[in-house]
Amino acid sequence: MRDLAEFIMRGPRQAAFVATLFTAIPMLFWLGAAVIGLVTLRLGLEKGLAVLVWAIIPALGWWWGLQDPGAMIVLLSTLAMAMVLRVTVSWSKTLAVGALIGMILGAIAPLIMAGLIDTLMQMADQIFRELAKNAQTDYDQATQDSFRVLMIASFAASFYGMSLGALFLARSWQSRLYNPGGWKQEFHQLRLSPLLIAGWLVLTVVAAQIGIQPVVVMLVGFVAIVICGLALVHGIIAKKNLGGQWLFGFYFLVVMLFPTVLMLLSCLAMLDSLVDIRKRVKPASDTTT
Repeated sequence: MRDLAEFIMRGPRQAAFVATLFTAIPMLFWLGAAVIGLVTLRLGLEKGLAVLVWAIIPALGWWWGLQDPGAMIVLLSTLAMAMVLRVTVSWSKTLAVGALIGMILGAIAPLIMAGLIDTLMQMADQIFRELAKNAQTDYDQATQDSFRVLMIASFAASFYGMSLGALFLARSWQSRLYNPGGWKQEFHQLRLSPLLIAGWLVLTVVAAQIGIQPVVVMLVGFVAIVICGLALVHGIIAKKNLGGQWLFGFYFLVVMLFPTVLMLLSCLAMLDSLVDIRKRVKPASDTTT
C-alpha cells in the first residue's frame, strides 16, 4: 500500500489515473475515493477536485448505466470529509459532517436512486410474498413501506461507512508517507463529543418533523458510534500493551456475536463521550503485578 500511495503522490496525472481506474472497477470505487481523500488531505481542495473531475467520469457511467449513484456519492462524501479534516484537524467534526451528509442522502435517495430502489423492492416483494405464503402470514402495504424505508436507511448508512473507510485509508497513507505512527494515535483517540451524541438523539426524535425518516438518522449515527467504539477497544488494547491476539479475539467475538457486540460497542462509545474511558485506563507500565 505504501508503494501505491507513493505513486499517487508523484503528481496529478498519477493520482487521477489511479482514482479513475479504481472507480471504474466494480466494487472498488471506495479505493478511488481514498485516492481523492489522500490528495485533498495533503494538497488541499483544489488538487482534490482536479482528481475528482476524472474519477467522476466512470462514476457517472455507473449512475447512468445501472441507476447506481453509490460511486458518485462516496467520492463526493470522502472529498467533503477530507477537506473538513484538513481544515479542522478534528475527527469528531469530520464524523459529524459525514453523518449529516449521510442523513441528507437518506432524504433524497428516493429521488436519485428511484430506479434502483424500485428494482430491489420488486425483487424483495417476490421473496417476501412467497415467505408470507409459506408461513401463512400477511404481507401488506405497511410492511412494504417499512421495508422500503429500511432499505433507504441502509443505503445511507452504507455510503457513510464506505466514505469513512476511504478516508481512514487515505489518512493511513498520509501517515505512512509523512507522519509515521500518526494515524494509529489518531484512531486510538477517536471519540465523539457529548454534544454530538445529544444532537444525534434529539435529531432522531424530531427527524420526522423535518422530512427525514428517524430510522435514517438512527442507522447513520449508529455507524459513527460503532466506529468510535472500535477505536476505544483498539486504544485500550494498545494502552495496556495486550498484543494482537486480543484484537483477534475481539473481532472473532464481533463475527460470532455480531448484533450483541455492536450494541455493547455503541453503549461504550456513548459512555466514552461522557467520561473518556481511555484516560481512566492506566498504561501497562503503570500497572502493578
